Amino acid sequence: MKRSHTLILAAGDLLALLLFVWLGQVDHQTLDRANPLLGALPTVAPLAGAWLIAAWLLKAYPRDGALPRLPVLLGRTTAAWLIAAPIGLMLRVFWLDLVTIPALFLLVTLAGGALFLWIWRSVFWLIMRRR
Repeated sequence: MKRSHTLILAAGDLLALLLFVWLGQVDHQTLDRANPLLGALPTVAPLAGAWLIAAWLLKAYPRDGALPRLPVLLGRTTAAWLIAAPIGLMLRVFWLDLVTIPALFLLVTLAGGALFLWIWRSVFWLIMRRR
């Protein structure tokens, strides 16, 4: 994959995580309607930071120039997310000076975030495959 394609993939990842957080805030009625992006920052920034590092380390961003098969791409995505989500939530706890992470919050973050990343990355893969 070209470097520009990797940047598009990473930008899409960040947008997928932002959409996941935004929908969660809408569902929990905690959305800052005056500035939804700024309101999502305390949740999305730690997740996104942990995700970018874990995804790079676990090769969820292909480095050899070739687009991997979809199962490989999604497998690396899953592995990176299983590491990034708990770390991101722990960072969020420190950032917001919270006491704990509810188990259900962790499970929903693991499942929901993975789903958003899988959908985006599958769409990206299909578009790249057709090129």
